[in-house]
Amino acid sequence: MSKNTLPEADTPRAASTMAFDPCFSPRAPWFGGDLQTMASVLSPPRVSLDDLDVEALRLPTLDGSGDILTGERLTLPGTADSAGLARPTVVLLHGMMGDLDRGYMRVLTHTFARLGHAVVRMNLRGAGSSRPLCRRNYHAGFTTDLHAMAAALSARSDTGKLAWIGISLSGNMLLKAASETDFVDAADHHRIVSVSAPIDLIATSERFSRKRNFIYKAYLVRKIRRLGPLQPGRTPTEIAQLRRIRSVGELDECFTAPDNGYASASEYYQLNSAKEFIPDARLPCLVISSADDPWIDIGPYQAIKWHLNPLLTPVLTRTGGHVGFHGRGYRDPMYVGWSRAFLD
Repeated sequence: MSKNTLPEADTPRAASTMAFDPCFSPRAPWFGGDLQTMASVLSPPRVSLDDLDVEALRLPTLDGSGDILTGERLTLPGTADSAGLARPTVVLLHGMMGDLDRGYMRVLTHTFARLGHAVVRMNLRGAGSSRPLCRRNYHAGFTTDLHAMAAALSARSDTGKLAWIGISLSGNMLLKAASETDFVDAADHHRIVSVSAPIDLIATSERFSRKRNFIYKAYLVRKIRRLGPLQPGRTPTEIAQLRRIRSVGELDECFTAPDNGYASASEYYQLNSAKEFIPDARLPCLVISSADDPWIDIGPYQAIKWHLNPLLTPVLTRTGGHVGFHGRGYRDPMYVGWSRAFLD
């Protein structure tokens, strides 16, 4: 196959109520997967949320740890009691080493709040302001916390249906949860959107370890060394080891896997990769990814038989990078518009 030939799986299939343009044209100067990926760092989005009403959230977890999840509910002034009933409440989840105030979270919040949605942006367990309140930490398959979020939010009188958008690692969490009874039954769900999710964690680990990705590796390792030791309950030996971590794979082998009862990083990857759960999704899912994502291999996406489950809508593009999708003629990343159309 030539590099200019669009693979069959890169042509998005229409959902029952909408269709997407299969052609994604990048906006200058963001040509190629790396520039698409780094655009948000090189040219951060200027998005103010100062005109929104903000309610701080503290949600209990369900595993008996006593850990507390933190987040915010944002609405246009004067709509706090009705926004979640008139339209689905949009729940936003960040990626690895992120928090609720990342640029993509701000852009999505800005868009959906102005459309009349209540927007809940959450820190995953141990991230952002939840770090000092949690002894455990999130991982790619930690869907128990999604069950907790769904149950707590749906118990509110100002929440109707829940629509979910997961970025990168949390996209994997949502696609896994979409097939799980505890999550599906925990609330009245609307739809799910996943953007640039590592649905095959083994393939992602191998791709991420390539020499060409040394800049991304250095970026994440620096964040691991800075944030990892801040988690409560770590022994001095563990803190010292976290400050010497050399890769995400080493973090998963030495901490993520044993902390969550897995024998190894390999076992953790095998049991939590969303590719094994996507075919059994019980909720409508929009699944967005790019063939030139420097972190995520498009192969596992192409291997899924999307047509066998009518609840699945893949949008796989030739270019777009990792959580990039900066398209010609559009101010916001294209995944914002695609999410908006899917969730309407």
